[in-house]
Amino acid sequence: MLSYLFGTVPGDAFSYYYEMIALIVLLVLGSIALKNIYRNKVKDKDFVFKKLYKKTPNRLLYFAIGLILLLVIRYEEIPYFSMRIWMYLTTIGLLTYLSFQVYKYLKIYPKDRDNYEARKTIKSEDNSKNRYLPNK
Repeated sequence: MLSYLFGTVPGDAFSYYYEMIALIVLLVLGSIALKNIYRNKVKDKDFVFKKLYKKTPNRLLYFAIGLILLLVIRYEEIPYFSMRIWMYLTTIGLLTYLSFQVYKYLKIYPKDRDNYEARKTIKSEDNSKNRYLPNK
């Protein structure tokens, strides 16, 4: 198993080029779609979404660029850089990142959005009482 993962020159037997290209295209399209969703949410003054997902589209592009680089290195069979472990670690990192983003959207985002809305209503009620006090 270790010689399979850490083989310095794995050889020509890599038959997942089309699947990896499809994943790269999916990441780029997902990044573009998420960038448009982000712009629409920011226009609608959703500050919680802006805070939580500001860097997500760029990070998806970084994963796509990394996979393109690993795919080219694997095609050229460059020793030590074309090891199978790099491809596995990158895909595991991508899956971990995507699962954390889904967790943030399903669990953390609704709580923060409700907390922000509650603070906004409390702040508007306090503003009428404290309008003569100095602001920050």
